[in-house]
Amino acid sequence: MSRDPFKLSTVDDRSLWVSSGGMCAKCKTALILNDVDAKVNIGERAHIIGKAKGKGKKGGPRREFAEKFGITDENIDSLENLMLMCSPCHHTIDTNFKAYPPQELFEMKEKHESWVREQLFKKNKAIVVVHKRKNPMPVDSILLSKETNCLLLDAVSFQEEFTDFTEEGWDTAKKDNEDFFRKVVNSKRENEGTYLYVFPLSPIPLLIHLGCLISDTTTAVVHQFDRDTQLWCHENVNPDKNVLMPEVKISEKAHDKLVVTVQVSGNIHEQDIKDAVDDSFQRLNIKIDEPKLNAVLYENDVEVLKSVFRKEIYRLQNDNQYSEIHLFYFGPAGLAVEIGRCINQNMLPEVHLYEYNNRANAKYQRAITI
Repeated sequence: MSRDPFKLSTVDDRSLWVSSGGMCAKCKTALILNDVDAKVNIGERAHIIGKAKGKGKKGGPRREFAEKFGITDENIDSLENLMLMCSPCHHTIDTNFKAYPPQELFEMKEKHESWVREQLFKKNKAIVVVHKRKNPMPVDSILLSKETNCLLLDAVSFQEEFTDFTEEGWDTAKKDNEDFFRKVVNSKRENEGTYLYVFPLSPIPLLIHLGCLISDTTTAVVHQFDRDTQLWCHENVNPDKNVLMPEVKISEKAHDKLVVTVQVSGNIHEQDIKDAVDDSFQRLNIKIDEPKLNAVLYENDVEVLKSVFRKEIYRLQNDNQYSEIHLFYFGPAGLAVEIGRCINQNMLPEVHLYEYNNRANAKYQRAITI
């Protein structure tokens, strides 16, 4: 079999990818991302009848059977002679070609692609969206692929570390988010009927802004990384306790500005807010009992907090018609994306997002305005 890398850019490669369900035809490992960089994948395009001519070491695996199976120089690169495989399975079949004759591989290909066609009607189809701009270490794509219970048809990934926390840096990052989201939209258009499977590990303002771009009208499943287990969570059931019910407090006097604080992973102190926001403001405080890291990981907890945020912010905006909103958030990355999905720019005034830095004189610095 040929060892060329699988390229998503060509029509035939796209067809091979979709017909294979983004999985290895032999072991069914999902092959969606590259461990080092962004968009590429860990799959290989494999020839059933080997491409090289000759016999023995000079010929490709099973090349001597080309005439029997109607394979010529003209159609050897056709979809009929190609399988999508992971690198280990590709190597196994190539180095043990007597154990894997052509007929068996053609049958394996047909059986796998038939299974994929059935699954497309039964299971969710997904586009993986990885937004990781914290530290340069890339997401482990192999682990990621094994944690998604669906057919992965494409991946859009942004894994460039964000280090410029100046005003200009945030402006550039906001534009980068918008460019990244356009890639997500293009992939969604190419793969109709798919969910977005979002895996976020970036500075909070970037994730809230990303959530706003995705919006709550797009079908998306947002995962949360559990640092204790080193796994991504999205299951409905919280194994440790019941769904968290947050406490909601609203200061009595209305002002032109609304400050919203969401306290999940830790506490947000009043003085830090005053250091960041000039003039008087009304405050909406949403806080769980005993905020701590890893407090909110699961879907039901996230949905409760998201619902409370959406209900209260739009109710208060309708009653008081604020000219601006300042959002201070201390919580997990997945919930940050979901909070952002609640922000409708047509129904709310400008929303200012803040980045926390414990070593700065003013702990919260304005980052992005939606």
